[in-house]
Amino acid sequence: MAPITVEQFRRTLTAAAAQRGRDYTHVYSVTVRWENDDTNAAQDAERFQRMLKNLDIAPAIEHIIGHNDPSPGVTFQTALFNFIESFKAKSDAEHNLMIFHYAGHGMTKNGNFTFAETKAAKRTLNADNCLVNNVKDDQVIPESNHLDVLIILDCCFAHIATRTPTIPRRVVEVIAATSVQTPTARSPPHNTLTAKLAGEIAHRKRTGHKHVEFADVFQTLRSRGDIVRPTHTLLVGVASVILPLNGPRTIDPTSIPANYTALFSVSVSPDLTTDEMRQLSGWIRNLPRFASLNIDNVYRTQSMCFIMRSALSVYAKLHRLQGYSLIAENPSAPLDLNRLLQSGPSSAAPKKENIPFRGK
Repeated sequence: MAPITVEQFRRTLTAAAAQRGRDYTHVYSVTVRWENDDTNAAQDAERFQRMLKNLDIAPAIEHIIGHNDPSPGVTFQTALFNFIESFKAKSDAEHNLMIFHYAGHGMTKNGNFTFAETKAAKRTLNADNCLVNNVKDDQVIPESNHLDVLIILDCCFAHIATRTPTIPRRVVEVIAATSVQTPTARSPPHNTLTAKLAGEIAHRKRTGHKHVEFADVFQTLRSRGDIVRPTHTLLVGVASVILPLNGPRTIDPTSIPANYTALFSVSVSPDLTTDEMRQLSGWIRNLPRFASLNIDNVYRTQSMCFIMRSALSVYAKLHRLQGYSLIAENPSAPLDLNRLLQSGPSSAAPKKENIPFRGK
């Protein structure tokens, strides 16, 4: 992967290691399902509405894809454009959020992410063209619209495009039930993603968290080791949506160290100077505990290669960003090779599974 500049490294890492929420003027929501869905998606629409209530957000608009609609993609895309026009900021002083929720079948068809009415997939909707490509297109949602987008997909999802190492003013974030490698995303007896999200947000509200960051919720759900594990991706931006919680508000989430981490590499060119390395090290030491960011090692190759580890919620914002590459998810501490090799023949060193971060 092509290296990034020192300034791009500094700016992207700073953005990812922050939990500074935007004060949204308005938060709007839409929940979508098929009329003849066979996954009990209506129950997840109700769970989503309860989750919004816990976040003090108005009930979501329901959009039901009709069974007899001859052009469901056209109908859906027209509705999406109307939502964007209605939800965008009305002045430069505003910044709004749209939460889009879909429950039902998701699949890959002809190389495109696709919504399907039933498991048989006789009726489908090209969600890449009708949803994903639109919300990340700055011609459809320019920065002047001041509109962030959080997409919750209670189905499988895959997105593999590499992003440029820039810091746009808007965010388009996706949390999905699982990757396309796990086709049982909505098969019983597994809890649905909507149920897991709603449960985790309700738990944080009861225990007095001041706010909820969705990348951090993803990290918690990912750490549970369920058979069906969620996936996360950023289509635009290097930040995660943060929303305030009401209630006791006695716990600052940034003070809680990560319980699940990522080991990754960063290629930087030209090399950092000694002074820049000292500044980077000092900056890392002053980060809030939630980031759990540190440098494991640095190598000189054709560029300067940093081996770093952080909270998964921090790395999730950098995944598929130019210059960054995942090595392992939730790795063990590095082995002391000198001690290991000098100890002579013995039983194998204890192992800890390194789980690939596949769902993006």
